[in-house]
Amino acid sequence: MEGDPLPILDTEGRGSINVGNLSVKCGHCNTYQTLLRFERVGDWNVYTYECENDRCDPDVTRTLVEVPRDLDDYARRNPTWRGGKRHAGSDP
Repeated sequence: MEGDPLPILDTEGRGSINVGNLSVKCGHCNTYQTLLRFERVGDWNVYTYECENDRCDPDVTRTLVEVPRDLDDYARRNPTWRGGKRHAGSDP
């Protein structure tokens, strides 16, 4: 279709994924969740999103996004990122 963006390809012609370009919305409270945590699990990078309000129980509404490590553009570009400000104690 005209106007469709071109897919992002890595140097080997495979697609890449950048979780920084994703919006994750809670199905319970209908607000956007915040990227909270990152961890490597085998060949996958796992990103954890949570609501930043008092209405949602994180154990119920937490969202995990698993990205194949070799396609993860966000982790490649931000190798020292480990979590959001609020949950790291930087925000009051």
